Amino acid sequence: MPANSVSVSDILRASVCPMQLYLAKSSPADFSEPLRYSVAKQISYHLGDELNAAEIREELKLAIPDCGEEAFRVLDEMLEECRKVTWRQALTYDMQVDSGKYNIHGRVDRVFDDSFSIIKGGKAPTHGVYASDRLQAVCYSICLEEMYGKEFYGRIEYLGSGTIRSVVLSPSDKRVFLTALKEVEKVRRGEVPRPIRGEKCKRCRFAEKCRPLEKPHTLLERLKKK
Repeated sequence: MPANSVSVSDILRASVCPMQLYLAKSSPADFSEPLRYSVAKQISYHLGDELNAAEIREELKLAIPDCGEEAFRVLDEMLEECRKVTWRQALTYDMQVDSGKYNIHGRVDRVFDDSFSIIKGGKAPTHGVYASDRLQAVCYSICLEEMYGKEFYGRIEYLGSGTIRSVVLSPSDKRVFLTALKEVEKVRRGEVPRPIRGEKCKRCRFAEKCRPLEKPHTLLERLKKK
């Protein structure tokens, strides 16, 4: 994998807001993992086998030494939902994948002979999958198909609701991928991107740093700034 390879996580961040990626590159790395994802991730190694709560609880204690009762509450909640579903047992876990053609790399949670799955700690949307999850599936499909010379289809496994959703990719999904990849490349060249304003701005940890960097792009926007 080349040193300048683009991570799938950067592509996802750029698709949400290129400015977020730009600011993240100049901020201290945050290695903390959301609690629900940590719990879901630990459960994922047991999908397709017995979901032994006591065993998974001990593994959580090892993986997250400071996990408390909240983690165990989430674990019990997820296990209750997951036991309602029949799961396939993966052939490989946490597989490193990459694409030389697009110079990207990532790590796939669960891989099978003809498909892969991405683990999520939240609940599934009413229909389909979330946009960022679909883009993540596009990235992994591209990598796996290049590595093995055959098609792979993806699934998103929402352990918060015990839901499995298949992802059927379309040409428009590939266009979304290419657009996000170009945004990453611009940020790497040092260009200051234009932020994507929306509800997610309220929860963005870079909100305070973002607005001073934003430049008006039209005469109307310039007048509003005055």
